[in-house]
Amino acid sequence: MKAASGDFLNTLSGPQRLAGWIYLPFHAVVLPLFLAILRAYLPDGLSDVAVNTVYFALGFIFCISVMWRFLRGAFDLLLDRLAKCAVALVFGYLGYDLLAYLAAGVLFAVLGDMPSNPNDQAVIELMNEAPGPVTGLVIFIGPVVEEVLFRGVVFGSLRDKSRALAYILSMVIFSVCHIWQYVLIAMSWTPLIYMLPYIPAAYVLARTYEKTGSIWTPIFLHMLINGLALLVLG
Repeated sequence: MKAASGDFLNTLSGPQRLAGWIYLPFHAVVLPLFLAILRAYLPDGLSDVAVNTVYFALGFIFCISVMWRFLRGAFDLLLDRLAKCAVALVFGYLGYDLLAYLAAGVLFAVLGDMPSNPNDQAVIELMNEAPGPVTGLVIFIGPVVEEVLFRGVVFGSLRDKSRALAYILSMVIFSVCHIWQYVLIAMSWTPLIYMLPYIPAAYVLARTYEKTGSIWTPIFLHMLINGLALLVLG
């Protein structure tokens, strides 16, 4: 479906949008809390790797089952615009790299030698525990789930109504979802400062989606960002 203005294409059907908005709070809040409670009450508990595997596996099943036609149509569009999507991916990563560097500078100016991003530390611990499965989750499964939800559902649903609102909400929700659990753990608002490093990725991924019209372009860009981030964290 062509947007009223510009070249952006959002192929989510009405039922898919509704399903996405229903699943989003389940994915972002309900499921993490349920898994945390389940881990606490099971006799042998659940490892962090098992919790994350279940979490992303359920998200991936939702995307493949409910959003299959959206993903299939977007892949055809990717092939039709392969050169444009490839250029957008390259420039998207360069833009992300620059914005991430600026965000890191701001974070350092605010926090100085404060501890590093708690989400990064959690990923490092998971990698030490089970590098193979965690690599698969971070590089392949996670980007598909997050791009379908944050860019496909949030940005895609709102973009034709309000472009500014689409960017703002998709960026804020994406960033908060990576940090809010640490706010509860610390019982402090301080960890919210670590939203800042996620804003460049959220903006560039939405921009790449808008420029190409195919959700697969930000999916592949997200995979690239996560893959290189794992190398740096490693």
